[in-house]
Amino acid sequence: MKILIIGSGVVGQATGIGFLQKKHEVIFHDIDKKALQDLGSRGYKVINDLSNLGSKDLMFSMVCVPTPTINGKMDLRNLEMAIRDIGEFLQKIEQYHVVVVRSTVLPSTTRTQIMPLLEKCSGKKVGKHFGVCMSPEFLRQATALEDFLHPWRIVIGEYDKRSGDMLESLYAKFNALIFRTDLDTAEMIKYVANAFLATKISFFNEIYLICEKLGLDARFIAKVVALDPRIGYYGMFGGRPFEGSCLPKDLEAFISFMKDERMEVRLLDAVQAVNRMMRRRNMKHNS
Repeated sequence: MKILIIGSGVVGQATGIGFLQKKHEVIFHDIDKKALQDLGSRGYKVINDLSNLGSKDLMFSMVCVPTPTINGKMDLRNLEMAIRDIGEFLQKIEQYHVVVVRSTVLPSTTRTQIMPLLEKCSGKKVGKHFGVCMSPEFLRQATALEDFLHPWRIVIGEYDKRSGDMLESLYAKFNALIFRTDLDTAEMIKYVANAFLATKISFFNEIYLICEKLGLDARFIAKVVALDPRIGYYGMFGGRPFEGSCLPKDLEAFISFMKDERMEVRLLDAVQAVNRMMRRRNMKHNS
């Protein structure tokens, strides 16, 4: 199948290269010209301007642009720019085309913001002329391609059955459980996963500080505790805050989102506080 990747950073490259290895045809697009030059120099198909892209046999557009958290809020400017471009491109597509959101977005974003924008910019109707799915990524930055090729699970949030069927057929060569659900649930699954991982890291950072105070070996304790199959090793070894491109910004956006919904999130507030404390502690020790 022919796939357009919009946003060629860590997630976009892992997604596109992964589908190439599964024998699909992939074209990369990004507003970052250097990223495209790098991909082109490595032999991958790239396109700078979507208006120059032929629509024949193009079945999927996968949106993998960043959605940073700024002042506690999810910033959708990159995503909205990409969606406008896709909407205009949809005007010349005759076959049923599925737009797949891979970017991390808060619950209801695809349904209430992305779909109306696609319809406005394309002049077409979702479910009739094109489909929409939300398929969150669960990739670690250091092993993104490996994680994409060997997923723990695949989540398909679908606007309609036709869209979900098409996307499931695209994932057919992956040896993983596929869960099909609605758009909002798929978005929520991503945030619940990241919030739990952040909570686990902060919990064991607190245990680390307690063990340090008591003169106990936190790593030994963590190794023994991790043998319980309900717990596992990830995030068990304290001493560092959770960092990277996902957990901090997704936790902050999720906390802000829930507070906007007038819900208390005392545990997640504490998780964030522990992480800030660990960050300050490490900066002090490293200075």
